[in-house]
Amino acid sequence: MAIQPSKLTQMAVRFGIAIFLWADLSASAADPTNVQQYWLELINRMRIDPAAELENLTNYSVPGTSFAPSSSDDPFVRQALAYYGTSASTLASQWTSLTPAPALAWNGLLSNTAVTYSNVMVNLDTQAHDLDGQTLDSRILNGGYTAQYLELGEALFATTENAFHGHAAFAIDWGDDDTNPGNGFGTGIQNPASHRLDLMFENYKEIGIGFQTESLFGKVNVTGPIVTTQHFASQFRQVGLTYVADAILTGSVYADTVLNDQFYTPGEGVASAALFVYNDTTHALVKSGATNSAGGFNILLDGLIAGQTYRVEAPSTGLAAQTFSINSRTVLYGNSVPGDPDVPVTYYDNVYAAFEMVPEPGSAFLVALAAAWFGGSASRRRKHA
Repeated sequence: MAIQPSKLTQMAVRFGIAIFLWADLSASAADPTNVQQYWLELINRMRIDPAAELENLTNYSVPGTSFAPSSSDDPFVRQALAYYGTSASTLASQWTSLTPAPALAWNGLLSNTAVTYSNVMVNLDTQAHDLDGQTLDSRILNGGYTAQYLELGEALFATTENAFHGHAAFAIDWGDDDTNPGNGFGTGIQNPASHRLDLMFENYKEIGIGFQTESLFGKVNVTGPIVTTQHFASQFRQVGLTYVADAILTGSVYADTVLNDQFYTPGEGVASAALFVYNDTTHALVKSGATNSAGGFNILLDGLIAGQTYRVEAPSTGLAAQTFSINSRTVLYGNSVPGDPDVPVTYYDNVYAAFEMVPEPGSAFLVALAAAWFGGSASRRRKHA
């Protein structure tokens, strides 16, 4: 669906306001579970530093050439790479084209629509898009997401073993490359690697990850143990005659006590931790928020100035403040009316911060990880240049 100036104007008339405000990010729907928050942290780790993420997912005997005998530390990832005969050299070569992208923020409405669609796949025992008779935009908008969207996307994986395995499946995008139908899986990487491209698409700002883990008995194609749908999106607001996609400060506060690895693990999130955002020059308080039940946070940074230095503090952690600045860029959304100009939307990129509360010496560390197999992706985007 192409976004047109006339459509944007119609929205202003329909809502009867000159400035659109986003839906309340903190109250739009339920908090993520600790597993959903963990998966979000994995995605953001990859978006922020994709080069390092390949080393988290796979092991190479010769960098960029071949996998080690144990191709991954995760047994389910190893199994999938072996099954598809995934080419280590092709994967490494493709990975070099990835560039960092802004972090994604959790959106509970997107999570709800993702859960609903996972249930559809379970009920029909089929992994495919549009099984509910709806288009992607109607599916997500009917779930309450704003009609002021810029980008929408969907990824599916009906045989996910655990969060790490599902993340690896989308990131690596193992499967048949269809270069020689009926004669093996080729490079063992889907062509194009659309799931990986979705994970790294810079214009997505929000995500919801939906699971279904029940009613799987007797299923043939949708066997879980986790049936996963991911919904991606971004939205805009209008300020006078301009259009803005606001930045969101996202991340987590966690106590590194379950697995002492300097990374969020399910069960480590610290709930109800207060966060304060200050202008680092004037020291004025500009935003505040608190962590959700899983230890994650999403604070809308509307009105902040690109290039200005800000700092975020989490006083209860006893950790130092972290500083950041907001990057802005212009994305053109195409107009289907010949001769009319494209519509510029100013994107203020999301910002990521994490506060790790280091455990005291002698604390007990419990390992609670898990991993599986694969899915499909789809997207619906306003046309952009």
